[in-house]
Amino acid sequence: MQPADLKFSKARAYQLARRAVLFSSLSLAVLTPLWRLGNIERESAGVAAQGTRVVIADRLPDVASPMLGAPWTVRVFGIEFMDPLAAIGLAVAGGFPLGAWLGVLLPLVLVAALGRFFCGWLCPYLPLLALSNSVRALLARLGLALPDVRLPKRAGFMLLAVVLISAAVGGTQLGALLYPPSLLGRELFRYIFYGTCGTGALLILAVFLFDTFVARAGFCRSLCPGGALFRILGGASPITVKRVAPDCTACTACDVVCNLGQKPMTDQIDSGCDRCGKCISVCPTGALHFGIETTAKSTSFALRKGMR
Repeated sequence: MQPADLKFSKARAYQLARRAVLFSSLSLAVLTPLWRLGNIERESAGVAAQGTRVVIADRLPDVASPMLGAPWTVRVFGIEFMDPLAAIGLAVAGGFPLGAWLGVLLPLVLVAALGRFFCGWLCPYLPLLALSNSVRALLARLGLALPDVRLPKRAGFMLLAVVLISAAVGGTQLGALLYPPSLLGRELFRYIFYGTCGTGALLILAVFLFDTFVARAGFCRSLCPGGALFRILGGASPITVKRVAPDCTACTACDVVCNLGQKPMTDQIDSGCDRCGKCISVCPTGALHFGIETTAKSTSFALRKGMR
């Protein structure tokens, strides 16, 4: 059984909200450079919108807009919101101004409270991962058995260490060169403005091929430095997937649909969970739900009314 074979029968409101946020994240990466390009074209035609300033130096546009960047860093009305991986990379390199912490405080708080939710709700690579899963399912129907290599969980932490050490020692931000959200944002900008792509597009293609033909969601599950960082920062998140054992029929659907190797059917949920809720959505008996786990005792607050 493949993930693409399973249909969401529950928690539809949750999945619709998640897909809307994912669509917004990807749209931001596309529409921001298009907005800037449109302003440049209007300026060159002499009909620039009031308050728009355009400076072109060495063919690189600099447009004063209410929103710039995406999704690695986004500046909204002068406040720069940064991915925690970008912020920590700059901090260890010694190039992070004190005032910039305002823009990273909210993401840090959200990751600490919700865990690795960025991967399930905001990462613009997820549509490509869904396509990869569909290709794997199609090839399986055609009789081609693809491998699903399980890399050690520590691989992502080792890559994260390399990223941070390189930033601390040499000031090199490898995260921007290895992290799919950063690569996608940069390559979309490059393609929209210049009609061409750089080596980042080849890296994205390599990740896609790896996920498709070597290990299902292998990069996200085991190699992504951002995912490893979110696992560390969100390790104490109280929100987790809870199972009502008497309602569970051991059908394995929840385990199959999980891209990140979690096993809700046997209560094996760790900080690698991205809060996508797909396991809850495919559970035929409604045995799974999000709950809050306290330090004193485990207490499940069923969120079923809002999830369905």
